[in-house]
Amino acid sequence: MASPRPRRVPRLLVAHAAAVAVVTVLLVVLAAQPVQDANIGAGLALLATVPFGLPWTLGLLLGPTTWATAVVVAVAVGCAWLNVVLHALLRVHLRRRRAARTDAEAVGPTR
Repeated sequence: MASPRPRRVPRLLVAHAAAVAVVTVLLVVLAAQPVQDANIGAGLALLATVPFGLPWTLGLLLGPTTWATAVVVAVAVGCAWLNVVLHALLRVHLRRRRAARTDAEAVGPTR
């Protein structure tokens, strides 16, 4: 029996998670600061977070403007992390499918 191939580091998934982590920390830190006027830094961080949560964050763009800042931040961050989880699950699914296909080819055609 041949030894299994070494597992490759999921570079794209790690980069995706790292980018979302950085944007999450930036958004939370900027949104937590009390300001007298509009918080422009948090607004820009929110705009940077929204693409990582697409298509789920489209509702945020259409949502009411009366939502509390904490709700908007939680939805944006949650959607971004949901996409990271979906990315990881897709990777697992494709790996299992490839392994099943390889096993089926190794056994050969059944008649």
